Amino acid sequence: MKNLIHIIVCSLFITLNAEAYSGPKGLYVLEYPVNMPDITLTSENEENIRILDSNSDLTIFIFWSQSCFPCLREMKRLEKFYPQALQDNIKVMLVAPASEWSNNDDERKFLTKYGAPTIPFFNDKENKLSLSLGIGSTPYTVIMNKQGKKVATIQGEADWSSNKLYKQIKQLIKTNTAPQPIMAPMEYSNHPSVQVD
Repeated sequence: MKNLIHIIVCSLFITLNAEAYSGPKGLYVLEYPVNMPDITLTSENEENIRILDSNSDLTIFIFWSQSCFPCLREMKRLEKFYPQALQDNIKVMLVAPASEWSNNDDERKFLTKYGAPTIPFFNDKENKLSLSLGIGSTPYTVIMNKQGKKVATIQGEADWSSNKLYKQIKQLIKTNTAPQPIMAPMEYSNHPSVQVD
C-alpha cells in the first residue's frame, strides 16, 4: 500500500511539474529587478558585445536552440515583432549556444529558413549567459531594462504577434523610467505571472 501511495504521489508530482514547465507561460514581471551579469556575446559579425552596454530602453534576449521546435515556431512572429520593437527603442537579440553552429553563415541560413532572416543573432560562448541566468530549457526570454536589470521573463513559447504582450512589454519601459520606487505598481502587480493570449 505504501508503494502504491508513493507511486501516486510521484506521478502527481511529475504531472504537475510537466504542466508547470511546458507551453506558453506568459510575461512574468519581477517585483524587484535584479542585476544582469556582465557578460559578452558574439555577434553575427564576430564582434564582442557586452550586454550591459545596451542603450535601448529594453533589451529582449530570446534563448533558443536549433533542435527546439517551439523556438522555431516563434521565428516568423518574432520577425514581425522585431521592426515594431526597434521603432520603440526595444532591442531584440536571439541568443543560441555557440557550439550548435559550425559558422555564422549556417546560423543565418537556418534562421532564414524558419522565417527570421533579419533578426540579429548572438552566440553564447560556453553558455556563460544562459548558465549565469539559470536557464535550463528553451525557448526562454529575459527582458533587461536600460539600467542593466532583469525586469521580466517569459518561460516557454510566446505569442509575439499578441497586442496584449506588446502592450505589457511597453509598460515595462514606463515602469522602469520612474525614479522611485524601483518598480512602480503595474495594473497586474498583485499577479506576478500574467498569461499572454
